[in-house]
Amino acid sequence: MKQYILEAKNISKTFGNVKALEDVNFYLRKGKIHGLLGENGAGKSSLMNILSGIYQPEKGSIFINDVKQKNLDPESASELGIGMVHQEFRLIESFSIEDNLTLSKSNIYQNNFKEAYEKYSEIFSLSVKPEKTISQLSVGEKQKIEIMKLIFNDSKIMLLDEPTAVLTPQETDQLRISLGTLSEEDEKTIVLISHKLKEIREFTEKVFVMKNGKMVAEELSTKDVTDDNLIELMMGNIQKSIIDKSNTPGDTKLSVKSLEYVDKVNNFKILDNINLEIKAGEIIGIAGVSGNGQVELANIISGIEVDYSGKILINNKDVSRRGVRSRKKLNLSYIPENRLGVGLAPGVSVLDNSIVRDYFKTRLGPHLSRSKTENYLESLINKFSIKAPNSKAEISTLSGGNMQKLLMGRELISNPEVIIASQPTRGLDVNAVEAIHNLLVEQRDKGSAILMISEDLDELFKLSNRIHVMFEGKIVKSLNIDDADINNVGLAMAGIIE
Repeated sequence: MKQYILEAKNISKTFGNVKALEDVNFYLRKGKIHGLLGENGAGKSSLMNILSGIYQPEKGSIFINDVKQKNLDPESASELGIGMVHQEFRLIESFSIEDNLTLSKSNIYQNNFKEAYEKYSEIFSLSVKPEKTISQLSVGEKQKIEIMKLIFNDSKIMLLDEPTAVLTPQETDQLRISLGTLSEEDEKTIVLISHKLKEIREFTEKVFVMKNGKMVAEELSTKDVTDDNLIELMMGNIQKSIIDKSNTPGDTKLSVKSLEYVDKVNNFKILDNINLEIKAGEIIGIAGVSGNGQVELANIISGIEVDYSGKILINNKDVSRRGVRSRKKLNLSYIPENRLGVGLAPGVSVLDNSIVRDYFKTRLGPHLSRSKTENYLESLINKFSIKAPNSKAEISTLSGGNMQKLLMGRELISNPEVIIASQPTRGLDVNAVEAIHNLLVEQRDKGSAILMISEDLDELFKLSNRIHVMFEGKIVKSLNIDDADINNVGLAMAGIIE
């Protein structure tokens, strides 16, 4: 028996002056689940894109079952049995499940689809008929179909990029069982790319760690390494903060009363009778799987969406019919989940992005003062430890963590009384997450009332004083943090109310 089903040896890849990969070695054992760890920009995606034929390495070799591969492209990689599930779903929404699973010419279950669908539906705990269209599925069900697509396309090597990001804790646990079954019974070779150390430890047998385009640890036995070991390999010694929640909340800063929002195009109620209050010095967490009304709730509170019923009060002032600017004047700041596109303008400089919220502070008569704008950006960079090449650099040249710190710094530097923070650390590495958490806690201690929307329960448990769980546009459960745990919050996220 061959030791490895796939070997990548001395892989190097550059983009301009950036070395994305430098002499990287990566090995996969047949029928095993492997973890791939690394902070943003470590080279994980570049390596996976090379293995799936999207990028060509400038140096190095790839062997599949001991056979050296030349000029690997997406089609030949697929023919060799390499498939990838990306973070963004690649399903045809208007097509049925069956159509999505059988579209590929490499499909191996065309003639016995029903039998295969029943088998893998059982493995994935999927109780949906194959005639159902993709648009009718939940986010968790779509994730299962994406993985089943690889199986139906006869992928023997399955590369899964952050597959649990859209799942409840219960769905995550079910996925762990399902992947274990695939590796044992079908001998699927699986790579789990994740920034969640807990999942790497629970899902995988071997773990690889990347840092700055290099593989700094190969084939570690997962059961023999600790979280601290892995964090140190990724980025050195990180001191994780413990959040003190003994502060006494003050007056109510934000009230949401009987909020309802209807999608008039589809005549569908997205938010249904939402009520919540946040006091000064308090962080309230909103838990829920993506797509249950969280984006709409944040947009309404911030003033982006104005066509709704119910009331929004900031410091007891009714702002229900007022827009974004009026709410900013009452010192409300909004950190949207889509940092590049909503929070920050792509294609625009770091400098111009930094002054979007408070551009009037950098005016000189009717024009912007170059010296004032530069000084304003410099104050953000110093206060929030932002790393940027220079002020004229395009915003997209910054790392995800530095983009988020610029966005948060811009919104927090005026010490807002109310903060709406939606997915504030999504896609960030441990170091950047810790920095963002510290910024939020610092604002809480200054008296800000913070509404934090997150799909990361660890983050919610760490920072929140109370947690509201949203499901299908309703707050279905509200808990003080001392009463919240993975089980009761996770069940509520799935719509199961005890």
